[in-house]
Amino acid sequence: MDDKTLQALTALANKLGTTAEYLWGVLVRQAPFTGAIDMLFMAAWVGGAVMWCRFVARKTAPPKATEDDRHPRADWAEEAAFFSWVSVAVVALFAGLAVSSSLAIAVAALFNPEYWALRQILK
Repeated sequence: MDDKTLQALTALANKLGTTAEYLWGVLVRQAPFTGAIDMLFMAAWVGGAVMWCRFVARKTAPPKATEDDRHPRADWAEEAAFFSWVSVAVVALFAGLAVSSSLAIAVAALFNPEYWALRQILK
């Protein structure tokens, strides 16, 4: 750890009324928990997006035609299907942004807790 980082850690520890060594140990032990929670939230975003896509696909599928059906699908149903698929695209975009913005630091927190702790101190 370089002098600048140690000074930042010592200043933070002094504000919290503890030592820099204790604070560093707490941060390193906290990293895997934070990484696991972040991974769970990312999985929830992706799972929710997939469930929403499957729901919209099931609800917007055209009905099977029978001999009694002589009229094409109503215009409002096609518009509703369009807006439903737009909502799928928006949810997928938000899920992609949530995962892409958090994935690297969550993996670092799980597999390299010292790096995660250092990032927390330098924030």
